[in-house]
Amino acid sequence: MGYPIWWGIAAWPVDAFVKANDFTGKTVVTFATAASSPLGNSGKLLAEMAGGKGSWQDGTCFTGSLSDAKVKDWLKSLKLSN
Repeated sequence: MGYPIWWGIAAWPVDAFVKANDFTGKTVVTFATAASSPLGNSGKLLAEMAGGKGSWQDGTCFTGSLSDAKVKDWLKSLKLSN
């Protein structure tokens, strides 16, 4: 699940999305885009909002210039099946 970071937390519209959806049986890997903010605890906070539903994995925050290759390398590093 991708989202922008606002001061170290997921942008508030993402909170509403997480609260409104059921992630049971889903693996969720968070990632964010930011000019300079770190990922912080945003993924853990979203997992809490999901009410323990789903398997939430630590993600990454992409800052600055981003290439397709960097994203593909990160995705491969997750070693997730289809």
